[in-house]
Amino acid sequence: MGKRIVAVRYSPDWLALTDDDTRRFLRRHHIDENLLVDFMALWDRNLKVDYRSFRDEIAKLSRASFAAVRGAEVIPHEVLRQTKRASDDLIAFVDDDDWLSPGLFEELEKACPRPLNGIWWGSILVGPQLTTYEESQTVPLIELRPLKRVIYTNNYAVTGRALNHHGYPRLFEHYHADRRFGKFWWPPKKVPLYLSAASKHPCSTVSVQFFMAQPQFRADPRRHVERFADQLAEAVIPAEYGWLKQPVDAVEALVRRALA
Repeated sequence: MGKRIVAVRYSPDWLALTDDDTRRFLRRHHIDENLLVDFMALWDRNLKVDYRSFRDEIAKLSRASFAAVRGAEVIPHEVLRQTKRASDDLIAFVDDDDWLSPGLFEELEKACPRPLNGIWWGSILVGPQLTTYEESQTVPLIELRPLKRVIYTNNYAVTGRALNHHGYPRLFEHYHADRRFGKFWWPPKKVPLYLSAASKHPCSTVSVQFFMAQPQFRADPRRHVERFADQLAEAVIPAEYGWLKQPVDAVEALVRRALA
């Protein structure tokens, strides 16, 4: 059996983040380059934990989650890119606000001992529904996303064989992987288990995009953050996903400190 690897995507030194760093990041993803600069100014005026410190603490929670995955080696994607992988390595890509089940690779090994190209599984959303402002305030935060063949930020792993053949640009980002998987001669195997979670906290880029477009949020960001803290406290975590409780509680505590 090859190595089991958790490869962390873009994860800056959040405490040293500059405005120009955010602009470069957003340009790469074809997002308004001043979005985070504007959001940081609004956030820092209204909350007691500044944006950079908030993101740094969120990243620490994720690193602790990755480190707890049994049998896994956690490395930055820059390091992974410098090496050719063994064919039977299995590489899961994550962002630095994702969480993984400690038994991720054990469960994958049981379900699919020798994946040819890769595996995908269920993803849990921990965050508001970004459809309408009303739904973001009222719909429960924890959702087991439907087990359709949709690749999110953290619910897929590829073998070294696939990575070497198809290349990083086609598999590194989840939206590229989602398209590429449809072209595999032997598609990645579906594992009907929920083994990872995406933390869509108020400072996550996708949340920032949504809420900065909402007049209600821009007029009173504290009100939204207060509601988010209450939603975390109200969250119902199914017993089989008990590994979510610690990070969810930690995010709630961080949000309460930001509101203090």
